[in-house]
Amino acid sequence: MLRQILDRGLQPDVHVAFCNTGKEDNRTLDFVHAVESCWQVPIVWLQYRRRYLPQYKSQEVADVAAALREHFGIRLQPAPEGETEPGFEVVDYASAARTTDVASERHPFTNLVCCSGVPNTSTRMCTTELKIRPMKKFMLSRGYARWDNVIGIRSDEPERVRKLSVSPPERWENVLPLADAGVTEHDVLSFWAKQPFDLGLRVDLQLGTYEGNCDLCMLKSDDKKRKLLAEVPERGAWWLAVEKASGSTFRNRAPLKLLEQSRLPELGDCLCHD
Repeated sequence: MLRQILDRGLQPDVHVAFCNTGKEDNRTLDFVHAVESCWQVPIVWLQYRRRYLPQYKSQEVADVAAALREHFGIRLQPAPEGETEPGFEVVDYASAARTTDVASERHPFTNLVCCSGVPNTSTRMCTTELKIRPMKKFMLSRGYARWDNVIGIRSDEPERVRKLSVSPPERWENVLPLADAGVTEHDVLSFWAKQPFDLGLRVDLQLGTYEGNCDLCMLKSDDKKRKLLAEVPERGAWWLAVEKASGSTFRNRAPLKLLEQSRLPELGDCLCHD
């Protein structure tokens, strides 16, 4: 999608943005950097960032966030009277947070849980706070009142097309040019096969592209997470630490601790060792 936009001429009021959660595979960051370098396109690297505590409406959330700040050794104070903050920062390939930076206040996902508690499959604030709002706040900071949000969803992703075809009650309208043009996964793979670089994440015959997105995203299937943990057990350290320190879980049905301990296939809603 971006390549076609560039081929037609990138207009001054078109901004290419990448929101880094800090939990992506390093190859994802390498790929974004390759896109901006090889295609000579300016990409705005955005990260969630809060320097002050929010005003809590729930004491439970406040307590969970405080426990996580204590665990990570992060000190945040309430905002001074009348002072606001952007809520995001602009970084680049060199300064973007990596999975190894999770103990830093600047790590987007760590910063989020230390301010707002633990997201879960019912309250997916990570997508909202780490991706959607940084982009919104960036556009507002540039003086835009309304804009088009151009998304690379394919035509063979009907459920995602259905959801995104209805624009949110926000300042932007969703635009899905690939879906409108009938572009499928085959078309995308054929395009990248001809390029001098690619994302490079592995594909499993049964699990598909299991390495994409945040390394142990709560929306990944249990089988994908088991495979990721079996390959690199250290991937689970941050997620387990957050669950343990907060007393919360990213998925109530299968806390990460159970997945880490289990190497057996899942039967329905139960684990074989239960």
